[in-house]
Amino acid sequence: MLFVTVSRKAKRWLLAGLSLAALLVLVHYGVRLGPGLLVAGKLHPIRSVNTKLNQAALTFDISWGEKVLPPVLEVLKKYGVRSTFFISGPWAAAHPDLARAIVAAGHELGSHGHHHLNYSQYPKEVIQENLRQAHQIIRDVTGVDCNLFRPPNGDYDDLVISTALELGYATIIWDTDSLDWKNPGVKFMVDRVTKKAHPGDIILMHASDSAQQTPEALPAIIEGLRKEGLELVPVSQLLRSAVE
Repeated sequence: MLFVTVSRKAKRWLLAGLSLAALLVLVHYGVRLGPGLLVAGKLHPIRSVNTKLNQAALTFDISWGEKVLPPVLEVLKKYGVRSTFFISGPWAAAHPDLARAIVAAGHELGSHGHHHLNYSQYPKEVIQENLRQAHQIIRDVTGVDCNLFRPPNGDYDDLVISTALELGYATIIWDTDSLDWKNPGVKFMVDRVTKKAHPGDIILMHASDSAQQTPEALPAIIEGLRKEGLELVPVSQLLRSAVE
């Protein structure tokens, strides 16, 4: 269970502003006003989980392209790894077969929003519309009702997180960034992830076509993480393993 100690006043303030959908998200994942919610009066996304299990979540963002995803799925299949893919609405609409292939392979879907914008720079109505558009498209294409959200560029503020909660989404960021979006070299990526990853970690990777080195680095990353004793699971499974 995700947990952090906050004041009674802070809890009352947060609960008063949450919709039923938001409360159901918290109950679904066993979240008790903890990391990803309220810390010292400020909302934060979920970056990692306090867990007694040697588990971590390997996650992939997709906003464009169709060349990188198939080999990524092949590697995950070969190693028997289930991951979480955060996909954008326009990408799902443009590549419905690939979006459905992610689900068919047993992976978890999360929303990466609609337009690839820094949502913290926009009013609540724009954030809501982006989340709703993406949700509808992803559901129409895959049949999945997502309840995990990763904001584009990892950009957020209190309004982004609270708006996502109101729409039934837990906001997920990451603790370890592979930097694959920079194409820094396979060895660099493997060393970075395997050295930084830890139990409860949420690891950021990409399956967009801009991350050209990801398929090549992925086998060694998986092998390295397993050598460290980490089991790779979807984000929702990691959340459910959290303890106080």
